[in-house]
Amino acid sequence: MKNIIKTSVLSLIIGGSLVSCNDFLTIDPIDKPVLETYYTTPAALQSTTMALYASKTWSNFHMNFQWKLDMINGDIYYTYSDEGQWYFGTYTSVNPYLNEGWKGIYNVILDANSIIHDIVPICGGTITQADKDQALGEARAMRGYCHYMLAEVWHDVPVIENNTEMISSGNLDVPRNTQASVYRFAMEDLDAAVELLPEETTDNYRLNKRKARALRAKLAVTMAAHKDYGYDRDALYAKAAADALDVIENTQALTQIDFSTLFDVEANNGPESILAIQCGVLGYSYGNARNTAWSRSSVIADQTWGAGKGPTLSLQQMYDRNDKRRMWTYMTNGDVYPMLNRAGGGYTYQYVSRDGNGDVLEDRNEMLAHIKKYIIGKGADCDGNVGINQDAANNIYLMRLADVYLTYVEAKMGTASSTSDATAMKYYNMVRQRAGVAEASSVTYMELLKERRRELAFESQTWFDTQRYRYREGNAAALEMLNNGYGTGLNRASMIVPDYNKYPTIDASNENNRDIYIVVSNTADGGQYDEILLTDLSFVAPIPAAVSSSSPALMGEPVDYYGGAAE
Repeated sequence: MKNIIKTSVLSLIIGGSLVSCNDFLTIDPIDKPVLETYYTTPAALQSTTMALYASKTWSNFHMNFQWKLDMINGDIYYTYSDEGQWYFGTYTSVNPYLNEGWKGIYNVILDANSIIHDIVPICGGTITQADKDQALGEARAMRGYCHYMLAEVWHDVPVIENNTEMISSGNLDVPRNTQASVYRFAMEDLDAAVELLPEETTDNYRLNKRKARALRAKLAVTMAAHKDYGYDRDALYAKAAADALDVIENTQALTQIDFSTLFDVEANNGPESILAIQCGVLGYSYGNARNTAWSRSSVIADQTWGAGKGPTLSLQQMYDRNDKRRMWTYMTNGDVYPMLNRAGGGYTYQYVSRDGNGDVLEDRNEMLAHIKKYIIGKGADCDGNVGINQDAANNIYLMRLADVYLTYVEAKMGTASSTSDATAMKYYNMVRQRAGVAEASSVTYMELLKERRRELAFESQTWFDTQRYRYREGNAAALEMLNNGYGTGLNRASMIVPDYNKYPTIDASNENNRDIYIVVSNTADGGQYDEILLTDLSFVAPIPAAVSSSSPALMGEPVDYYGGAAE
């Protein structure tokens, strides 16, 4: 049990060493005893690597932090309390969700390290070298991708390579490492994973060589976006393009995969999924909490607190009228969903819905729309795949196939501002073909960002896209994009209110008529907020206060993990 104790101690340090009665602050990455007598069969080893994908392992991240990135990037409207600080860009180091995100990602890293350093070295019995390589490959891919995500939210963060060794040496007050050296470490991990992993695995949810190449492609385009680190940008873009193309050519065509069901249980670990958090109806933190957090009302969910959340007006402006993705991304007036509220004959979205007595069942929000992506209804609507403890069984994507297609386009564009490359446009247009919108003969970088936003809204990817745009074009350009709603002119203060000047009476006779509502962007016109402007400070999250209070070295200047210049 020694290694379990060691790993848990560092977990508390990375998570802030908080004293609390809350169980989630006591992280135990490995659920099986580390004994030579246990790790003697491939099944035993696989039972441990399974934890790398489990909702429980990722729970602090996906339940309490991940989708806050969609708020700061201006995709999700929500202004309440500490969560609302992400929408306003006013969060500070004491915002509790920062600590949840930090701790959640590092918890996965600690799991990966236990596999790499504590588990695989003691494997014996019938476990082959191929079995060990697969376990190492999965752990290193996950560790590398987690460091990539940390580097995009906090920029300069500690590289945690061997927590057991750190604890043995008493080296617990770790400094931050430079973003460039974190990238280098992540790339070394992903390079190793591509070499170690098999072409295919027996479990569809597991990473294989092809999927690791998809993750590596995302890291490569991120590094290549930087003008300030001395990278061979052309070489990185070429590497990303080769990786992405290999994935695309060896996976079912995107146009053969139904977008409308991508976020249902039926799509779990299907051909669209590159890497996904595995969810189940097993209790709090073991499943997907979005069905609860984002559902509009008890009409469509057993638990719900999503009434005040919705797609921002700038996001709504992104979609063409015929875009098939739109109604599976967000719901608005007249949309019909037979799979929701089956007992009531299905669900038709109205701005305001009333019962037979005329009493309001569902009221409008400021966006006149609510989120649909990841919403699968009540347990009775989906064969019991929703529990009563924020635990739905539909997986949460960390990367999916459409992202790989669009990453390929970005890689082929390279340092240019547009591309008409035939193969890049073929795959760009396949994304649009599935959506039912017009094809294009060329695409600019900004058009690519907008396409990514349409495709990946509410999947916490647009934040990473914004960072790459910032690396390429600078803070001012990125702030203009966010504060101007991707060129729509709709600042995040924009909302929809009744036009009482023209319609002094708003009641059941007209409340679902779009014509009675107007868009406002300031308090003088009846809005709740004046212009909300993000600043340069919004692009780099502060180190959580709970962490820096116990590890003061984190507040010092970042150092290169390798002790020299970034390569």
